[in-house]
Amino acid sequence: MAEAFDASLTAADFAGQPAAERLLGGSIPHALLITGMPGVGKRSLAQLIVRTLLCTGEKKPCGACPACIQLAAGSNPDVFVLRPGEHISPKTRDGSKGISVDDIREAVRLAGEHAYGAGNRVFVIEQAENMNESAQNALLKTLEEPQPGVVFLLLTDMAGMLLSTIRSRCREIQLHLWPDSKVLAVLRAHGVAEATALAAAQAAGGSIGRALAIASDTAWWERRKRLMEDFFGLEKRSDIPLVSADWREQKGEADALFDDLTGMVQTLMLVRYSRADKAQLADYPDAWQRMAQQGDAAAFVRLLDAISQAAMLRQSQVTWQAILEQLMLRFMEEKSKW
Repeated sequence: MAEAFDASLTAADFAGQPAAERLLGGSIPHALLITGMPGVGKRSLAQLIVRTLLCTGEKKPCGACPACIQLAAGSNPDVFVLRPGEHISPKTRDGSKGISVDDIREAVRLAGEHAYGAGNRVFVIEQAENMNESAQNALLKTLEEPQPGVVFLLLTDMAGMLLSTIRSRCREIQLHLWPDSKVLAVLRAHGVAEATALAAAQAAGGSIGRALAIASDTAWWERRKRLMEDFFGLEKRSDIPLVSADWREQKGEADALFDDLTGMVQTLMLVRYSRADKAQLADYPDAWQRMAQQGDAAAFVRLLDAISQAAMLRQSQVTWQAILEQLMLRFMEEKSKW
């Protein structure tokens, strides 16, 4: 399945990722396993590798040869992308959400055909952990006995779910989380406003993909605004039942709520220990800004523990509103000290 490839990507985009830099500076093997947390650039790296392999220009990827033009247009016949829910085999049952053994068998069949272009044919398997055992075994022989000019790129967030026999026959390229400075640079390059970029970079935890998603996610910003008002801005203990009642219908978003609160507390702690810019405190109430400048480690730990305990209580008989009230009270108690 062909798709449009990002023609703007270059090796410079992976400066600071040692494994990727070494790969792009040398020869590319017949089987690669690209691993790392969501949003660190696995798909982008795979696209750059495909463009490099299929390019017929002198400096690869040149962006101007027929292969590069086809890739940018999503019409190159020598690249195939497999991912859950999108199938290349007519035998795969409609609605199948994984990567089926029939899809892998079709990829193996296509790998045996002659390439249309410069001699290379590339198969990108995204979310490779979604191949079941039969599908992985169907791919194994092709990885063991590679055909000239055929390259398989397997991408996964969960390498441990792949068979050891698959992993051992691939060269693994592990991408690490990015420093905030890099995430900020990407956000700024995409025209994200500075205040939004700072908050999104901190919340993303080193994931460029997540940072870009957050920056444009209206629901995320609305939830963050509510959390700032209802957890960090709460003034009176008597207001807790009323405020918590407004969150009763949000139990389905509990994971996101707790993740966001954790990130917001971590921002305070990082500023306190000079690992984040003070500009990230701009929308926190004054008391929390003072805590971020003068608080001790124990205060931040108490808040993070309270969030973790609230998350665990979801599995108990305690009502959702009671969990929120207890957590709000903890935030108010910490705030009162500043």
